Amino acid sequence: MSIRFIAGLAATLSLMFSLMFSESLLAQEQGSNPEMKQLQTLLAVINSELKSDLEQMLVLQEAIKANARPPLAAQGRSPDPVSFDDVAAEQRLAIQRETALNARLDALLARSAALDARKLPILERMREISLYTRH
Repeated sequence: MSIRFIAGLAATLSLMFSLMFSESLLAQEQGSNPEMKQLQTLLAVINSELKSDLEQMLVLQEAIKANARPPLAAQGRSPDPVSFDDVAAEQRLAIQRETALNARLDALLARSAALDARKLPILERMREISLYTRH
């Protein structure tokens, strides 16, 4: 799961940085074009949503890490007497939490992929406008 998360995170970060750079260049070149301004606004909204998703992914990743740490009782280091059944029940709950966290992370990755797909035609149109106005 963590490899998939890291790959998604890297792709999202890469796109965000490249888009922020391209947005600033295009904004400088196309300051007076109303269509370009509209496209930049749409792109800014999508990038904002991607940033929010990224922040949620980081929080979920930390929650997954925290959930993976075995409690003291499972390590045999609890100061109180603990039954095997209690430890097993706690481990089952941890597995259920991890499953739920992974499902939320998968949903965020899918949402981020969909947002990235929505950006492609916007970026293509911005590129076309940029090329058209240069010539």
